Amino acid sequence: MERKVTKLENCHTEIIVTVDEKTWKDAQKKAFDKLAANVTVAGFRKGKAPANLVKDKVNQVEVMDNAINALLPELYREVLTEENIRPFAQPKVDVTKLSDVELEVKFVVVTAPEVELGQYTGLEVGKEEVTVSEEEIDAAINELVKQSASLVLKEGASELGDTVVIDFEGRVNGEVFDGGTAQNYELELGSHTFIPGFEEQLVGKTAGEEVDVSVTFPHEYHESLKDKDAVFHCVVHEVKTKSLPELNEEFVAELKIEGVETVEALRAHKAEEIKAEKTRKARSTYFGKLLEKIAEGSKIAIPTEIIDNQVEGSKKEIVNRMSQSGLTLEQYLQIVGQTEEQFIAKIREDAERDARNYFIMDAVATKEQMQVTDEEVEFEYAKIADQYKMKIEDVKKALAPQADEFKHNLKMQRVEDYLYEHNN
Repeated sequence: MERKVTKLENCHTEIIVTVDEKTWKDAQKKAFDKLAANVTVAGFRKGKAPANLVKDKVNQVEVMDNAINALLPELYREVLTEENIRPFAQPKVDVTKLSDVELEVKFVVVTAPEVELGQYTGLEVGKEEVTVSEEEIDAAINELVKQSASLVLKEGASELGDTVVIDFEGRVNGEVFDGGTAQNYELELGSHTFIPGFEEQLVGKTAGEEVDVSVTFPHEYHESLKDKDAVFHCVVHEVKTKSLPELNEEFVAELKIEGVETVEALRAHKAEEIKAEKTRKARSTYFGKLLEKIAEGSKIAIPTEIIDNQVEGSKKEIVNRMSQSGLTLEQYLQIVGQTEEQFIAKIREDAERDARNYFIMDAVATKEQMQVTDEEVEFEYAKIADQYKMKIEDVKKALAPQADEFKHNLKMQRVEDYLYEHNN
């Protein structure tokens, strides 16, 4: 097969591939045979009739379409490999010549933008010094204690923070609606589990009381109920309050944290956890500012197709996530107070920033000749195996579909470490 490669402007490469006659004929025969297998001719079993009898019953246009579709992936992979081209978006494909003896295909491939790096070391951004206060440790310990609280029956009226066990039946315009009824439901008052106004009306109630709770469904609620007034008849069976465990060595032992046996050791452990999280956040913030500064002194023009692909992928991901939460895109936009145009504009802004940062880091890796060896990948597999108590062979098998991405991510982490160490 012959091909002609031409560099176009704005990171596009045109590749014209002329398929040799034999390859094209073979592809047509395979496509014909596949279609012929489903053709029925009187007097013959399906797929067993002679080719000359089947030929008139097989659409030649369909044969060529199937042959082209079968060839294109192989042609594209071969071109990318032999021309050492790394695509960053789906190619534009055109069939420029077509007959029963010739096939010419034109690929227009979007490649990585050329980056003219400015200064990327010795920059002053300002690294945050992370500290952990006693108040932060106290808050973390108190949260642990709260998480271990047990519920005990309470005499007297309910308060915010208590849990009530209730039956309820909701009605709109006097009619019971789907999903508005439950028995022995445990509801923590102040948890904002139910729609606004519901939980507050159960404060001050005691076991055995009955109460009608009047609410209005939010505008962002399900279409059939949004903005409608409802009345829930509630029967309070029990009121429970939280009983907090005592902070002592017995409590610490029940947490089963390796190497932590005393309250002081627990405080030290939480201090390290808090410091690690604050350090991670501080580094992330710093790195974002650093890349902004590097970008200011660099030149990079990213093809529109790369950004468009990223925007489309991000939009689908958000829509799918909202769908799993029972929300439509329209409902989500109402909740966050955005129009669809503002929503897309924000996604595009993020996509442009992320793409720019990626290509800058990739350019730094190239300039600094950063590579990740197979031995280093093997070491990372071993670390994962040790962390999750797995066999290294199982880790490799699980990560095999993302092996190239895994290796590239290691290189990007190396770039981040390098930039962090060589800037202030």
